[in-house]
Amino acid sequence: MNKKNMLAPLAIGLSLTLMMSACGDNGSDGGNAGAKNGSAASETAVQLDPNAEPPQDPYGKYDPPVTVTTVHTNNEVATNLKKPDTLESNIYTRTWAEKLGINLKFNWTSPGAQGEEKMNLMIASGDLPDFFYVSPAQFERLASTGQLEDLTQALQDYGSTYMKKYLTGDYAGLLEGVTKNGKVYGIPNGQTYHDSGFMLWLRSDNVEMAGLALPKTVDDLDKILDAFKHNDYDNSGGEKYPIALADANIASNFWGIGDAFFNMFHAYPNIWVKNGKGELEDGMFGPEHRENTRKALLKLQEYYKKGYINPDFATFDDTKYNESIVNNQSGVVFGGLWDAWWPLNLNLDKHPDNKWLPVAIPSADGEPAKSSVTAATVLGISVARKGVEHPEALVKMENLYHDLNNNPKTMQFGKYNTDPKDNSGIFLAYPMPVYNPSFNYEAYQVVSGAFKSGKADGMPESDKLFYDQAKAYADKNDKAGFPSYLSYTDQGSLAVVDGYIKNKAFQMNEYTAMPTQEMIDNAPIVKKAYDVMFLNVVKGGDIGQYDDFLKQYDALYMSAVYPGVNKWFEAKNKESIQSWFESK
Repeated sequence: MNKKNMLAPLAIGLSLTLMMSACGDNGSDGGNAGAKNGSAASETAVQLDPNAEPPQDPYGKYDPPVTVTTVHTNNEVATNLKKPDTLESNIYTRTWAEKLGINLKFNWTSPGAQGEEKMNLMIASGDLPDFFYVSPAQFERLASTGQLEDLTQALQDYGSTYMKKYLTGDYAGLLEGVTKNGKVYGIPNGQTYHDSGFMLWLRSDNVEMAGLALPKTVDDLDKILDAFKHNDYDNSGGEKYPIALADANIASNFWGIGDAFFNMFHAYPNIWVKNGKGELEDGMFGPEHRENTRKALLKLQEYYKKGYINPDFATFDDTKYNESIVNNQSGVVFGGLWDAWWPLNLNLDKHPDNKWLPVAIPSADGEPAKSSVTAATVLGISVARKGVEHPEALVKMENLYHDLNNNPKTMQFGKYNTDPKDNSGIFLAYPMPVYNPSFNYEAYQVVSGAFKSGKADGMPESDKLFYDQAKAYADKNDKAGFPSYLSYTDQGSLAVVDGYIKNKAFQMNEYTAMPTQEMIDNAPIVKKAYDVMFLNVVKGGDIGQYDDFLKQYDALYMSAVYPGVNKWFEAKNKESIQSWFESK
């Protein structure tokens, strides 16, 4: 993935880490019904009042200064900094010293490719820095072995009102994800359903040239695919394969093609749903959803036979996938929020007049389609080692990070987050990020409102940056503004998410605990069997291979995993996140 092209989405809370939610989501009970209704799910929840000022100064400066140690697992980001700044000396280290009296010292830094391994080795050794940023799985390992400091009192005493806003209410699931037996052991960095969602991306100019409307049903989509296959609207020559697909997607998406494709048929990859018996089942292969998945596989097989998919897709990597889009071979992408940032922006590098639009997931029948989503997802956690001298220092640093990067009243976005000239990610120098988990949805509301009213005065700095970029694309076809326009305006991906929210068109993940051992043990076997079956069936093989896969799934996965999942659900009083969402 081109790092520079991904900086803006990273800055606004995006994580592209693989979440094998079929083995259980790495998030927590997001915005959950349990937290609101006082069920078993919330008995250990820490109570925070987002409206109460903290009893201690949330930005109190240490005098004399204190030194705290940390690590950085992606030191290549130093290339985003303006000389002479380095990871060890930059605007963050200077500001922390000036504002908080905190001197940051790195025990080590590493390239991103080695970061996870080096972090795991450090955790295994027990030689921990004062503060550091870990994955949910690493957090579980540290918490279970008693290596983390209890931050409950520090958060209650020093947490700013802005920080507490995004740990309570709709966002309570993020705090619950770092709470063990009533104690908080980290500050979560995450995202919510506001900043999530799957959708289709289409070459809208070619749809218009075909005399067709944007699709609301799979039948509508079929007409577009047929037109894209048999017409060279771009005069670019070469064979057309309308659907962008590569074997690499099987690894990154877990089930072989974007979730939006299966969602068209009411199958839900990577999440657990409540079935008619009041139990949880996998949204792809559970007894009440497996026939929906069969229909999706048969439709994909049909698309392959009709030449809508490149016959060599099984040998394609991400580079070949991108080439199919860049070279105007493919004009339909089953994607998510950030495709305008990558790879669709690459298409405009070569064809600046091409037009793309995201659309809500079409339905294969009369029932409205829903996008798979997790209400709140913990992406990473900032933690403190057990026995650290100043645990409250971590809370103060995260308060200030929020204010400089996220809080619209105090942010200095161009100075601390993203360079407005080249989109370089200054924020990546800081090793313990904490985002507003609804940053992008809130930005969409501001930017799209300004587009409608024509008034852009008084906007937060980050929103003004997105607005200016989007306006430059709308008015002057400035391709640098293409990603912002296709994200934050009423033509963008977050407008699709807004429709999902208003129309209750999200299918929420009901299982929000960490993966069980049974999941960890059995998921790789099931995935390998699925990958083989998927490729065979899509390329024309007998659909009976799907039935053979289901037998293996039932024997290896369903029998081992479902009892534990439903025991967890019963302990939660079977309170449904979907019901909570639909009642909002």
